[in-house]
Amino acid sequence: MAVTLACLSAAGCSDEEEPLPPPSRTGVMEIVLPGNDFYPEGIAAAADNTFYIGSVMTGQIIQVKPGSAQAEDFVAPKAIVTGVVGLHVQRDQKYLWLCSNVYGTTDAPQLIAVDRQTAQAVHRHTFPVEGSSGAGFCNEITEDSAGNLYASDSLLGRIIRVKADRREHDESAEVFIRATELAPEQGQFGLNGLAYDGQSSLYAVKTVEGTLFRIPITAAGAAGTLQAIPLDKALLGADGLQYVNGRGLIVAEQYGKAVSHIALADNRGTVTRIQEGLDEPSSLVIAEESAWVSEGQLSAITLPNSPPADLPFKVRRVPLPK
Repeated sequence: MAVTLACLSAAGCSDEEEPLPPPSRTGVMEIVLPGNDFYPEGIAAAADNTFYIGSVMTGQIIQVKPGSAQAEDFVAPKAIVTGVVGLHVQRDQKYLWLCSNVYGTTDAPQLIAVDRQTAQAVHRHTFPVEGSSGAGFCNEITEDSAGNLYASDSLLGRIIRVKADRREHDESAEVFIRATELAPEQGQFGLNGLAYDGQSSLYAVKTVEGTLFRIPITAAGAAGTLQAIPLDKALLGADGLQYVNGRGLIVAEQYGKAVSHIALADNRGTVTRIQEGLDEPSSLVIAEESAWVSEGQLSAITLPNSPPADLPFKVRRVPLPK
């Protein structure tokens, strides 16, 4: 009776309890990944802190439940694609999006939506072909506050978009921006990490040059004037990129074997290493006040005469500075 009276006297009282916060991974500093050929690339986190990690070599995607460090099967090897690169959980939590690149074939890269409940591919958006230049390379994925999806093209200097109202209409990918400044030198790897700032801009990095760009999104939804953001020092193998409100950008430096913070002010960036000594970090996601970093060790499969990968493959936790 006392509870009932209290409820009647309290504005907005209801029978529904406040949802509990997701379990914490306090003390967890690494996640061990399965197999000898996983080579992790993309990593994404759902709102409940479920992690998804994709294999660039097998197409497998594993999941790690909230509060856990145990890798579990989500998508079996080659069940959807043969190689997973970027991963992103849609803001409304419905789909896990992946970048597919089918190595050794002429198949065009795709953005693919995977139903998080069934682990089945439900929508596909193929990158537009540009004449003899082909269809590029789908690398990293981000999403703006309106639900538009963007993916970096590492070979053709483009950012590809799927508009929010076309996500469930297959083959709706379009070119959001293409620019000479975003294109790589012949034979090199170009655009990689891609992040939305929560307001009105995308940020993108180029791997080999270690440069940073800002792409404004106009009120009409078009790409604004491309802006190069000078850095106080070049990034070494810029790869995964995330934006943290009030802090700026967090970036994986694959060649530098580090994770760094980029403080943004007056259209310039100051780079500060957060952690060094990582094993060729390839991508990262922000969760639980930390950067969770996939150690791709991609040189073992991309460079001749490289030493074999150091097993087991891992995702490392890098706490963010306060």
